Amino acid sequence: MSNVNSAWYFPETGTPDVLSETQLPMPVAGEGELLLKVLASGFNPIDTKIRAGLAPIAADNQVPGCDVCGEVISVGQNVSGFVPGDRVYGCAGGVKGSSGTLCRFMVVDAELMAPAPKSISAEQAAVLPLVSITAFEALERLHVAAGESCLIMGGSGGVGQMAVQLAKLRGAVVTATAGNDTRKDQIASFDATAIGHDEVTSKAGMFDKVLDTHGGESLQAGLMAAGPGAQVATISARNTYDLTQAHAKGLTLHAVFMLLPLLTGKGRINHGRFLHWLAKEVDAQRIAVPETETQPASAVASVHRRYETGDLKTKVAFTL
Repeated sequence: MSNVNSAWYFPETGTPDVLSETQLPMPVAGEGELLLKVLASGFNPIDTKIRAGLAPIAADNQVPGCDVCGEVISVGQNVSGFVPGDRVYGCAGGVKGSSGTLCRFMVVDAELMAPAPKSISAEQAAVLPLVSITAFEALERLHVAAGESCLIMGGSGGVGQMAVQLAKLRGAVVTATAGNDTRKDQIASFDATAIGHDEVTSKAGMFDKVLDTHGGESLQAGLMAAGPGAQVATISARNTYDLTQAHAKGLTLHAVFMLLPLLTGKGRINHGRFLHWLAKEVDAQRIAVPETETQPASAVASVHRRYETGDLKTKVAFTL
């Protein structure tokens, strides 16, 4: 095994131009940890916000990347269920108290990890954790149940696609918004009803549960679409909102931030347990993986730029 731990990092916050290649010390698995050889690092929008300094929660080594699929190289003390050679996946870094995932080797908390789905590539597995856990936590907070009407704002995005499929597995009657016909077709392929964002205003008060994946005007529309006593969740609460509809209809509003267990250390085992379940669902073809583009790690600045200019339309996994 090579001891060269190449990585991409941002020595200071700023534009994508601050990203550069570096060499890191070789990490060692401590108690409760796994040492991974990174097979693929998944890109998420939060990576750009951390790099830009908008979310001041950067990884200790200033390496971007929360999601990873990797091969277990060694197992720390008091870890069970994993052995060297296992292919695992998880949302395991990219924030304070951890390494980012855009490096050749990293240590991860074993509680955050699960065996990767066997039926998909490492790159596909690397883009699943953050969006899937976010969707799952939102539906859990909403208590989505069979027969309920559920609206997902932004159903063709990474979180949205997973939320549509997970809500369908729960037996909910799902409607989701999309911006064009291609994305509407994608939602329809999950046996859900696809509508345009501008159609939500005509469905005021019609839904038991609403999940907003965009924030801003999307959440405001979601509050309009929610019925009396409904529950609404958003994954983008950083804004100023008019909560008149929430008051008038007695709505319950949830803010979902799935990185909290990584930052606080509380609830991490729930992430690993969910990913164990998700891998089985993917392998059984009950959950479809989002379209995934593979790029070399050297393209990280380009991918950040594409996201920030609105030109990135798929999930991206980096290989080193």
